[in-house]
Amino acid sequence: MAHLKWSTAPFIELQARLSLYDGNDDTLEDAILDRILDLKNLLAVPGKNDESRNALTTGKLNIDDVEFSINEEFINESCLLADELSIDEKIAAEYLQYGTENQAELDRQPLQCAVVLFHTRRTFILDIVRMILEYAAQIDLSTRQVFIDITKKFATKDFVTLVVKSMTDIRANLQQLLEKEVSGHFLGRDQDELFVENIKFRREHAYQEHESLSQILILLCQLGIASVDQLKSLLDAAATLENYDQILIHYATCIAAYFDSLCAPLDEDDNTPAKEAFTNALKIQSYIADKRRNPPTKLIYFHAAIDLWWYVYFSGLCSRERELASDSVSKIDYVIDIYRPALESVMKGGALEFMSVLAYDTSAESELMTEHVEMRLRLLSKTLQPISTHHDLPGPSPARQPLSLEVAYNVSSNFDKKFVEVMSNLVDAVISNFADLLKDLRVREEELAFGDGGSEHLDADDQSQESDELGIVEPELERFFMFISYLYTQRPDSALSFWSDPEGNLFGFIVWASQSQTPLMIATYCDMLASISTGEGSALAAHTFMKDDESAGGSASSRDHMTHRISWNYISEVLAYYIAQLQNFNPEHNMFASSAISRALIGIPDKPELDDDERMVISSYLRLLEKVAMSSSTARGELIGRNAPDWLFRLLDCHTPLTGAILNTIRAFLEDATAPARHVVWKLLDAYLLHNPIVVARAPSVLAGAPGGLHHISFNDRLTILLPTYPDVLALVSLIECLTQVAAGDTINDLPFPETLGATYRAPAGIQPYIDFVIDNVFCTSGAAELTPHQQLALQSVCLKFIRNCIENFNTDLVALGSMSSGAEVGSGGVNIEFAIKPHGLVNYIRIHPYMWVMEKLFEERIYAIVFKLAALGIDIITEPGQYKARAAEVVRVALQVIYRVLLTEDAYLDVMERFSKADDAPAQISGGSGARGLVVPGSSRALMGMRNFEDAILFHIYVVTQFALYVNSEQVSIASVAIKILDIIARAPQFLNLDYDIPAPGSYANGAVPEIAVKTSFESVESGRRIGVNRLLSALDTVEESRRVMFGFITQLERPAVQYTGWDDVADDSDTAISNLKLEILEFISRNLCRVSSKTSAAKSELPSIDADPLLLSEVPTISHFLLGFRIRDGATAASTTLLEHNYAHGGVDSPVSLFRTVVNMLDESIFSAASSGKFTWRTAAYARAAVDIVYKLCAANISSPVALSLLRLPEYDFFRARVAAEPLVTPAGTQWDTCTFRDMLSLSNNRDYDNFHNHSLEPKSVLVTSDADEDKATGALVQFLAGRTFLLEYFAVELHSVSDPPTSVFEKYVQLLVSMRGIESAPTTGDDWTAPSLFACETAKSLELVDFLEIDIEELATRWNISSTPGQGQDIIGGMSLDTAPHDVDTLVVVNGANIFDGIRLSDTCCYPLPPLAAATPGSADSLAPIENLYDLDRVRGVLELKVREQQYANRLSDPAPESVRRQIERIVSCCRRQNAVLCLRRAQSQCLAAWCRLLRVILVDTAALDSKSDRVPGLDAFILETMQVLAPKLLHYAHIWESRVAEHLASASVALVSSISPYLGLTDATHPDTMSSDEEEEDAATDIARTLFRVSLVAVQSPHASPSVRADLYTLINIFICNHPPHRRGKLSQLQRTIQSCANGSAAADSTSPAKENRLIERVATDAVSVEGVTRIMALTVLRAFAAVENATGRYFVLHSLVRYNLLLLLVRSVRRIDEDLDYENRVSNYEVTSFKVALMFLIELAQSRAGAAQIIQSGLFTVLQNAKFLSIDPDVGIFAFTSSSPAATPEAGTNWFWPVSNASGAGRNVYFELVAPTMRLLTCCVLSMGQRNLGVLKLVKDVLSKRILLVRAVLRRVVGRNIGIERAGDEDDAAVVEAAKLVVLVSTLTRALDENDDANV
Repeated sequence: MAHLKWSTAPFIELQARLSLYDGNDDTLEDAILDRILDLKNLLAVPGKNDESRNALTTGKLNIDDVEFSINEEFINESCLLADELSIDEKIAAEYLQYGTENQAELDRQPLQCAVVLFHTRRTFILDIVRMILEYAAQIDLSTRQVFIDITKKFATKDFVTLVVKSMTDIRANLQQLLEKEVSGHFLGRDQDELFVENIKFRREHAYQEHESLSQILILLCQLGIASVDQLKSLLDAAATLENYDQILIHYATCIAAYFDSLCAPLDEDDNTPAKEAFTNALKIQSYIADKRRNPPTKLIYFHAAIDLWWYVYFSGLCSRERELASDSVSKIDYVIDIYRPALESVMKGGALEFMSVLAYDTSAESELMTEHVEMRLRLLSKTLQPISTHHDLPGPSPARQPLSLEVAYNVSSNFDKKFVEVMSNLVDAVISNFADLLKDLRVREEELAFGDGGSEHLDADDQSQESDELGIVEPELERFFMFISYLYTQRPDSALSFWSDPEGNLFGFIVWASQSQTPLMIATYCDMLASISTGEGSALAAHTFMKDDESAGGSASSRDHMTHRISWNYISEVLAYYIAQLQNFNPEHNMFASSAISRALIGIPDKPELDDDERMVISSYLRLLEKVAMSSSTARGELIGRNAPDWLFRLLDCHTPLTGAILNTIRAFLEDATAPARHVVWKLLDAYLLHNPIVVARAPSVLAGAPGGLHHISFNDRLTILLPTYPDVLALVSLIECLTQVAAGDTINDLPFPETLGATYRAPAGIQPYIDFVIDNVFCTSGAAELTPHQQLALQSVCLKFIRNCIENFNTDLVALGSMSSGAEVGSGGVNIEFAIKPHGLVNYIRIHPYMWVMEKLFEERIYAIVFKLAALGIDIITEPGQYKARAAEVVRVALQVIYRVLLTEDAYLDVMERFSKADDAPAQISGGSGARGLVVPGSSRALMGMRNFEDAILFHIYVVTQFALYVNSEQVSIASVAIKILDIIARAPQFLNLDYDIPAPGSYANGAVPEIAVKTSFESVESGRRIGVNRLLSALDTVEESRRVMFGFITQLERPAVQYTGWDDVADDSDTAISNLKLEILEFISRNLCRVSSKTSAAKSELPSIDADPLLLSEVPTISHFLLGFRIRDGATAASTTLLEHNYAHGGVDSPVSLFRTVVNMLDESIFSAASSGKFTWRTAAYARAAVDIVYKLCAANISSPVALSLLRLPEYDFFRARVAAEPLVTPAGTQWDTCTFRDMLSLSNNRDYDNFHNHSLEPKSVLVTSDADEDKATGALVQFLAGRTFLLEYFAVELHSVSDPPTSVFEKYVQLLVSMRGIESAPTTGDDWTAPSLFACETAKSLELVDFLEIDIEELATRWNISSTPGQGQDIIGGMSLDTAPHDVDTLVVVNGANIFDGIRLSDTCCYPLPPLAAATPGSADSLAPIENLYDLDRVRGVLELKVREQQYANRLSDPAPESVRRQIERIVSCCRRQNAVLCLRRAQSQCLAAWCRLLRVILVDTAALDSKSDRVPGLDAFILETMQVLAPKLLHYAHIWESRVAEHLASASVALVSSISPYLGLTDATHPDTMSSDEEEEDAATDIARTLFRVSLVAVQSPHASPSVRADLYTLINIFICNHPPHRRGKLSQLQRTIQSCANGSAAADSTSPAKENRLIERVATDAVSVEGVTRIMALTVLRAFAAVENATGRYFVLHSLVRYNLLLLLVRSVRRIDEDLDYENRVSNYEVTSFKVALMFLIELAQSRAGAAQIIQSGLFTVLQNAKFLSIDPDVGIFAFTSSSPAATPEAGTNWFWPVSNASGAGRNVYFELVAPTMRLLTCCVLSMGQRNLGVLKLVKDVLSKRILLVRAVLRRVVGRNIGIERAGDEDDAAVVEAAKLVVLVSTLTRALDENDDANV
């Protein structure tokens, strides 16, 4: 059974579903019907009830069949709530229980939470009802009938009555709140924040509820559900209104809609409804007549308007009844019953005046129309009651404050649409039904004005009588015109109905009204026409109408009866007439007659002036011109063709009081104007302001003492005379601001003004006087008390926009590019900057550009203090209801943009300042000018201010930082976005990183040392009084009263739904993209501030996400991110503390239900769920997930936060590890969609044209969040974001797994089992290679192995398809034009001049790239441990450099201006090539980093599980997981080793080594001592051996790849060596098979069974080459593999390797490499382990090779003994550590005083032990050669004997050690030295074999 639901949850969900309804929600109807009883009851709630109050005293409360026990306190609060809200006690108790449950989320006490939930439920119910009715009224909705049926179930006649009653109840509630507020003020409760907040909250919701009810009532009327009785009730309720406020507007709109629906036309085929409607109308007619006999005493104009509205609609109904020949209508006397009362309501009651006021007060531009004050005062002559409101801002107020819907609360767009719709219907009804009334009003006014004519409808007696009754004739028709004007002001194209039907009444009304005659009528008509001409469609229609030159006769020169129809021709004639009258007053003072009167003031008493009517009429003409020109480009172009701008400047030169209106109209013509057109305006404006003489009727006060009529005045005096009023100043600054914008088709490489502006007649020339005027004269004085708050904000807004334009229009790249170009020579970038910009010469460009002047002023405290003050107006003034909310929000937004632009570009400014300070101080002259002021370097002034950069200024005014943080929560996207960007920049500044930073540093500038000013800031915590010694930014936010508000602002912004956002000004992206970028900016801000390393510039430049697992990069001190995430910063914490961060269970704390940390985790969950459920990763979804998991990983990896973060994520409510393992989606190349397409679809874009088409339909606008320029493409961007997110997730898995492994716990085992346990999947990983061993786990795989699915996405195939072979800065240089290695060579894109491409010679890699952080190699310490620097193209700079090249070519007359379209196409193609380069590079890096993270996780699994005691303790399935992983990685390793991208192969090879090492005990017979020993699990060992054999073959083939890096080859050699070493040496058959495998793969063939000899033994060649020429681990492992190969050969007797080495002379190189190693040994310093190891391994290889006769022979032939005889290390006397020089030694004696010592590691002689590690294998090698060659080979014996005889000191030292050991005398360090013992034995052995000591006299030991 259905029952009322008092909780908010079901209504919130239902409202969300309705707001997103697109016609496809099949269960929506059922969901609505489930709550139909709640909708039917609307706001009705049972009142207080004694029975319910008594029921609470039982201590039991039942809610949804759940019984609660309640205490006395709960009962008392329930009763208190019931009294407060006047509701039933049981319901109040239920609300209180809900409030208790939501206490943490709402951050209020339960009682306040209950009030919030009570009003929230009402708000959502009203919103649901409104949307249902809107869908029911939406004609074009396919499912409209469904909503109509739903409406019938609750929207009955009684429901309408309930709506009207609810509106009355809300009025009563508002009165009660007012009384409560007054009482609270009397009792002093207005100081209680909770009391004030409660009143404010309830009042705002009451207004919102009343507005929603009015919309519901309007919709019910439009659906025909309302009845006559309910209309009477509504009229009765309206009669009780006493105040002119927003409640009245709601009632007025409802009443007008009611009248419209009651008298609306019905179906002509069915007269029954029409008769019923007329009967009902007669009842209302009678009701209105009775009311008129007893009119209300208050708001009489409102009730007069109601009467007029009724007669308007009733007149139309009567007309239709007459057409139907109805008998009922015959009882109605039109004149007596309709016309005369309507006329009385207009002329005596003030109905039209009220309507114009109503439209004005709800107009979107009511505050901006300052130029029409006089006209409004003439029209609004009757007195209106003042506004009753409690939300006015302090400050001066006009006599009659205009009402605004924003005074009490934010007006909804829905109500605004309904208001305009209802009032538009009213306008149509007045024009259609009461045309005779409008004509009569016009006749009366004309009769009064001209004294002729008469009323069309009344005879003379009636007229005389009516004049007595109606009083004085007033401009009522003009008021109707202005009602229409205000109604459509700033509502573009809402008046299209006037223009859509040329035969309709509305268009006919325009034609009729265009023949207005009186000045006021003409002015109001033009104003109305201007308002209905906004919007492209309306403006074009109005322009077409105004082009009609037909006239009704008369002359423009006549100032009496102006019967001309108003058109453009007529307006031009009128303006020409007045211009002629004003200019030709005195021919001898023609303004251009003599240069002597230039820049002078001429006072002429008889100068004609415009009277008030003329000013009003011309002003209305100008506004009409302004609106049409601004709204329609077509109209603007044609008006320019009619010389409209010429009229305006001629009129401007007449010095009329219309300066402001003229300048505004000129500004309208500058929309999309080109640079030449703007330059013309600049010159004309400059001549008017600063050059032409000023002619006035009387001299102003500034010249009171000056003699004569001709006066030369200063610039400021000129402006004082020319701009005497606020509108004039505002208009001029607005025009200048528009002129400084980038012109259409222009670039920021040009000056925004003419280079020679004012150069011939003033000094300084250029734009500097305008900058001084705007900033010094206007901006600095904009806060004057004489101005109203609105006027102050308007001036400040336009001044800030001017400042912003000057900064944005400066190309800071030119400063950097200029250093590459010197004089007339082309720099390294390939562009001559000096000739590519205007004015020519970079220095000249910088000196006269407004950027430098503006930046100089912004570094002055008087200026930046104002900017900060405006930026810190506060979040409340731009979000809470208020009269100045919109304008204040604009000021805040632009002020923030100015601060952001300064921070972004100040490096270029300071760089320029430093250059100029070192250069010649001679001022630059502007071309053509004289005495032009040069740039004065303000080094000294800034030194006095103690500033080094703009961050210092922020630090001086650190209070603004809190406001920046609060603005992040703004609903206006543009404000929130720039606020988080500013925070991101200052968070990186040294001034805010720590409290010990002193600003500024001395000696920053060349003009003098800046005095050292140490800023000691101390912030005391409001809560505990502690001082946080971390950084200033954290201190500024954590220790202020607004800290909690800042924290919750971030939470609210991330959780805010899209429908709540507003403020799209200056937002270039679409709304969804802008919102996504904002939230990502916040997440990136949090992530970046968890790191230690950061820079300001990266905040402005797109870059790859930092995916570095190095924990050293993470911050180890509390940061702003920790504060925002909710961590508690320990009191008195220092950097040395280990517990800087703690758990925080307070509201907003990291452990609380509402925290930013929880919000981040929830965003991750939602993003992953969305992607997994849809199989589609949008760019937004992938970016959210990446940013969220990035934050989580960094918290878990950093020592400062990991204890709290990891423990929190292990809680059952998160269970983060398990949840992420289970939820992480899998991806495939063909099945997963990356935003716009799958990866397979990307591969199909094989040429540039395909990519361009694809790109154009899948753009993602660039932002600071986008990981790179490549992410402008949504598909590749989504893939990059996904890979980055997967990387962070894998890193988190590794961190968490390792954290629970020491000691291993049950949690550790569970985590490992989650990752390695097998589970069923649809298809196992396949490789497609015939030679790969069959999978042992065809139907199962492990989750951790699934997480390497991204390797199926072959980035290199994409690079091949897109013709990407290298990256900028690596390999080939990227040259401009079609010489780009990736560019298509299409003939139609080539632009050839003089036989050469115009872009040839440009090195984009030098000028347009920024480096990315190098990636660490898979094997730390390897020769290539850091990859080469990689660069991304800055696409904006690429395009800019190419455009500069075009400008250079144009200057050299090699290209036309403008450039041909082919040049533009070529630029875009080059940019497209660079974009593809970026895309591939980003994908390569992301995939490599993701694989690196997976390998780290794999190592953690292998290493940490190895700590378990025995095999029985191993995690179940671990061994199978290892084998399966080896099998899956083998083909991937082979594939990636043969492609350009080697980083993936490095990680795969490294992981394979770790896997094989962990499983090597199970690879068969590893124990050579016990050859028959087998593993207990023989099947497992066989499987392991088979998989290892596959990996062995892969390694043999992959190592031969030319793309395999040294690091990859080192790991491959390790795999090869492991497999060979694990073969039983005594099994000859096994070894033969092994040799055949090696031989079969020696030429790069993957055929496992091939036994044919290799045609080219590339394997041996590759290994030998690495052993000879490569350094590092690769060399050692190559030698090790060669030794292993030699061992196999020696065991099988097949010398395949030896023959190959000899054939290619590789053995000779290997032998000689021993000499090179010996020469590289540093005998003066400590020998490195690498040198010793490489020497030993080389000798061990030769030893292995020398164990066969053939091998020994080849070694000897390769010069082994020559190498040994010249070996330095054999010449050392181990006893004294010096070289022995004999007479036979060719070496020169060392310099005097130089000892050649063998390095000794410590006093115990460890260094000499290292020495014997080299001697022992050398002796072994000699022994092997002797034994292999035999004692009969006298030549070999002689060679060995010669080596020993010449090294007698070495022999003696070795033998002496042997004797010493035998008699018990040991040298220090030799006790346990096996190398010494072995060396001694081998010396004795080889000496014995060769008898080397028998013939040597020095051999006596």
